[in-house]
Amino acid sequence: MFAACITAKRKFSRMNTFRPLLSFFLLISIQPLFSQNALKSPDEFFPHKRGEQFTPHHQLTDYFEYLAANAPSTMRLEQYGKTNEDRPLQIAIFSSPENMARLEQIRLNNLRMTGLTTDGRPDLSNPVAIVWLSMSVHGNEPSGSECSPILAHRLAAQTDPQTREWLQNTVVIIDPSLNPDGYDRYTHWYRMAANVLKNPNPDSREHREPWPGGRPNHYYYDLNRDWAWATQAETQQRLVAYQRWMPHVHADLHEQYVNNPYYFAPAAEPMHDYITPWQRDFQTRIGENHARYFDQNGWLYFTKETFDLFYPSYGDTYPMFSGAIGMTYEQAGHSVAGRAIVTAIGDTLTLHDRIAHHLTTSLSTIEMGSKNAAKIVENFRDYYSRSATQPPGAYKAFVIRETNDPNKVNALCRFLDRHQIRYGRVGTGLSGVKAFDYLSGKETNVSINPNDLVISAYQPKAVLVEVLFEPEPRLSDSLTYDITAWAMPFAWGLDAYALKERLESKKSFEPYKAPEVRLSASPYAWCVHRRSIAEAVFLSEILQKGVKVRTATKPFAMADQQFDAGTFVINRGDNRLLANELDGMLKTAASKANVPLHPIFSGFSGKGSDLGSDAFSPIDKPSVALVYGDDVDENSFGHTWFFFERELGYPVSPVPLDKIHRVNLDEFTTLIVPGGSYSLTDNQLKIIQEWIKSGGRLIAFDGGVKAFAGKEGFEMKLKEEPKKDTTAAPKPYRSQERENISDQLPGAIVKAKVDNSHPLAFGFSDSYFSLKTGAEAYQMPDKANAVIYLEDSYTSYGFIGSRLKPRLKKTPVVVVQKMGGGQAVFFVDNPLFRSFWEQGKVLFANAVFY
Repeated sequence: MFAACITAKRKFSRMNTFRPLLSFFLLISIQPLFSQNALKSPDEFFPHKRGEQFTPHHQLTDYFEYLAANAPSTMRLEQYGKTNEDRPLQIAIFSSPENMARLEQIRLNNLRMTGLTTDGRPDLSNPVAIVWLSMSVHGNEPSGSECSPILAHRLAAQTDPQTREWLQNTVVIIDPSLNPDGYDRYTHWYRMAANVLKNPNPDSREHREPWPGGRPNHYYYDLNRDWAWATQAETQQRLVAYQRWMPHVHADLHEQYVNNPYYFAPAAEPMHDYITPWQRDFQTRIGENHARYFDQNGWLYFTKETFDLFYPSYGDTYPMFSGAIGMTYEQAGHSVAGRAIVTAIGDTLTLHDRIAHHLTTSLSTIEMGSKNAAKIVENFRDYYSRSATQPPGAYKAFVIRETNDPNKVNALCRFLDRHQIRYGRVGTGLSGVKAFDYLSGKETNVSINPNDLVISAYQPKAVLVEVLFEPEPRLSDSLTYDITAWAMPFAWGLDAYALKERLESKKSFEPYKAPEVRLSASPYAWCVHRRSIAEAVFLSEILQKGVKVRTATKPFAMADQQFDAGTFVINRGDNRLLANELDGMLKTAASKANVPLHPIFSGFSGKGSDLGSDAFSPIDKPSVALVYGDDVDENSFGHTWFFFERELGYPVSPVPLDKIHRVNLDEFTTLIVPGGSYSLTDNQLKIIQEWIKSGGRLIAFDGGVKAFAGKEGFEMKLKEEPKKDTTAAPKPYRSQERENISDQLPGAIVKAKVDNSHPLAFGFSDSYFSLKTGAEAYQMPDKANAVIYLEDSYTSYGFIGSRLKPRLKKTPVVVVQKMGGGQAVFFVDNPLFRSFWEQGKVLFANAVFY
C-alpha cells in the first residue's frame, strides 16, 4: 500500500518509498481491487503503472469506456462533445445502484430547485448531493487527469464501505480531461522527450516544455478563463452538460509551480460580494476536512492566499455564481515537474505524490458532500429561491436600446442563451426612468422604448446576470489575480442602461434577420453599412471570392439613404469579370453574415461624392502573416489565430519570428505581432521596417507594441517613469507587495476618445471602451495619428493603481504611423483579449482590411 508523501530533503533514491496514509478510508492499494464483476484496476488495464508514465488521452478514454461497459449499475459515461482536434469530451457519473436506477429523476428534481425548469415541483424528501470534479483544464497540469482513473475505479467498484456509504446520497460527476488537446500536446511531447529513467534534474530537457506548451487548447486559449465568455468549443459544450446537472459542489483540479506545495479552499480575498455566507463557510469546512488528511500525512498546504474569487470566468467562480460551492485545488507540479523533479529545498516531488494529493482532496470533497447532503441541497434550493425574488445587487434590470446595431444585439442574446439567462422586449414605452447610462457613465433620467431589450434580475440566473452586467463590482482587496471590470455593455459597445427598479419584459425577443433583396434588374452598385463584426465577416467572404470592394472616405447620400464614412460599396463596373455572378455571390454572403444589402441604381449622388469619385477607396485583399515563437505570448497568438479562422473565416499564415529573415515578407501585405515579451534584434527590426516602407502594414498590440517602442523610426515611446522621492522614509519590507500595486493594473476598463474621421475608426462613435490589461503608458506621438486616446479626465472602471492612474492621462490607445509606402498600427491594449471584447474585434478588423 502507498501514499506518496513529501519528506524534507528526501533523496531521489528513496522517492519510491511511501508512507501509508493514516486514515483507513484513504488507503489506496497498488494491488488490484476487485468488485463483483472483477473490474480491472488502472494498473491492470494500462501498459504502465500509475505515476510511472503519463497516459495518452485515448488510453484514458479507453479505460472510462471499459468501466462503463463493465459497471453499468454504478457508472454511466456520457460524451458531451468533441474538441477542435476531434478528441471526445466526456463526463463519468457515479452513484449507488439505487440512485443510478433513478438518475434522471434526481437530475430533473435538482433542476426544479433552480427554477430553470417548471416541469413539476421539487421533492425534498430524499436529498442527493451532486459533486462535480473537473480534471486538468490546463493540459500541462496533468495530475488531475492521471488521478481520474484511480478515483473512477474506486467509485465504480464500490468495494469499500466508505465509498458505498457516500454514494447512497451523492452523485459524483468526473470530467477526466477538460482540455484533451492540450493534455495530449503535453503528454505526447513528454513521452517523446523524456529519458527512460526518471531524471529529476530541473535542467534536463524533459522539464523544459517548448512553446506553446500544453496549457491551452487547440487555439491556445486558457480554458480556465473562458467559463463565462464561452468562446471555445470545449467550454460551449461543457456548459450544456453542466447546466443539465447544475451541481452543488464543483472542484477544479490544477497544478502550480513545483516549489509551491498544495492549495485548497478557503480562497483569498477579494471574494465577490454576491458569494453568499453559506458558500464562504462551506468551502472553509471542506478545506478543514482536507487539512485533516494532509496533517495526518505531513503534507504541506496553504489556504486563503493568491487564488481569489472575483473574476467570473474561472472554474471556481462561475460555479459559485451558479449556486454551487466552487473551489480550485492546486498541486505543486505543472509541466516543469515531469515524473520527478528536485525542488528548491532538495526534496524530490514525484508524479506519485501529485496523484496521491489530488486523490485525497477528491475523496475528501465527496465525503463532505455526502455527510452534508441535506444541508447542501437545502442551501442550493434557497440560493435560487432567494436570487429570483431578492436579487443581491443594486441594479434590478438592464436595458439594451433598440437603436443598437441589431447584429450586436443578436450576438448578446446568443451569449445569454448559453447561460440560460432570460430576456425579452420591454413591450411598453416608459419615460422619466432613473438609470445608469453606460455611455455617459452617469445616473440620468431616460426614456425606454417598447422594443428595447430588457434583462431582469428577477430570474433563476439573477446572480450571474448582475455579475456580468453591473458597471463596476466592489473590490474588497486590490491584490487580485485577474481583470477587475468586464461589464457586457462595455464589451459589446452597446448603448444600455442599468435600472435600480424592477422591469420585466412583456414581449418575446425575435432575433434580427436581414431582409432579403428581390430585384428584377441588377443594380449599379450595392452598399453595406459598417457597424459590427458581421460586416467584416461579409467582407472577408467576398474578398476571398475575388469581389472588388471600395470604402467611402466621406459621408454620402444615395436613393434617399444616408451612408456614413466607412460604408462598403461594390460597383458593377469594378466587377465586370463577375457580372453574371456578382448579385448571387453578394446575396449569399450577406445572408450568411446577416447584413442588409442596399441596391443603388445610379452612381450619381444626391449629396456628397458620386460613386466614381476618389472618395471611394479600393480595399485590397490582405495577405496576413502572424508571428509565433518563444517571445510570443501563446494566448495572445491564439486569440488572433482564432479570430481569423473561426470568427472572420479568413486565412492567416503563422510565420516564425526567429526565422523572419528567411520569410519572404513580400508575399504578405500585413504582419501581426501579438502580445509577448520581445527582444527584437537590429536585423529583425531592419527587415520589418524596410518591409513596411515598401508598402506593408504592421499591426502590433499589447506586448508587441513594446517591441518597437523607442526604436529608431518608430513613433511609439514609453513615458518616462516619475522620479521617486529620495527623501521619503523607506517602506517596510512587509508592505512592498501592497506598495507595488500602486503602479499596477490587473485589468480595467477605460473610456477613450475616438477620432472617427480616421479610416481605422470608421463605424465608431466618438468614444471607445478599451479593456486595459497592462501598465505601460506611452507618450502621445508627434508624427503619427493617435486615433484613440485617453483624455485628461478619462473615466475608468475597475482597479488602476493610484500612481499609475494619473500617468495614463493623455496617452494613446491606438496609433497609426505612416512609414514610406506602408503603415504601422499600434494597439496598446489587446483588442481581441480572450475573444469576449466584441467591440475590439470590430476595431481590429478595421486595421486588417482598411
